[in-house]
Amino acid sequence: MPEPPRKLFVSYSWTSQEHETWVITLASSLREAGVDVILDKWDLREGHDAYYFMEQMVSNPEIRKVLIICDRKYAEKADGRSGGVGTETQIISPEIYAKESQDKFVVVVAERDENGTPYIPTYYKTRVYIDLSQDSEYAKNFEQLLRWVYDKPLYLKPPLGKEPGFLADEGQPSLATTVYF
Repeated sequence: MPEPPRKLFVSYSWTSQEHETWVITLASSLREAGVDVILDKWDLREGHDAYYFMEQMVSNPEIRKVLIICDRKYAEKADGRSGGVGTETQIISPEIYAKESQDKFVVVVAERDENGTPYIPTYYKTRVYIDLSQDSEYAKNFEQLLRWVYDKPLYLKPPLGKEPGFLADEGQPSLATTVYF
């Protein structure tokens, strides 16, 4: 039986129509790659509870990944705890700090400042992010994003070998190159 599609929640700021279109394009590309994206534009309807919708990203066990799309406005709202982004930040940040597993949330950088510094909320600054802000690196980094979603990293740790035999032979002289033989 095939594995059900990966569910992913997208958190972002309604910065501008252009940014919202960028987010929808990214979400559509993820859906084309088999990811079941949960996005307010598609899934939050009239009569729905917006706070419940946001809480689902941490309480729904089917949602295994959360993208935090960061631009200048998102970082400002997250750090200032304002608007929907501020509410999501209050939901996300304790989850990031409290959980042993660090692979549910990732920031996607959508914008950098004039010095090339990515806009990232304070609570996430020490964590690894995925940068989709530069067209020249977009395809490579989109692959990185898909690998994260599917838990298929590019680099895998090789299996652990056995202890070298010469270490078990107490008292035997050895050369510095013995380990290579």
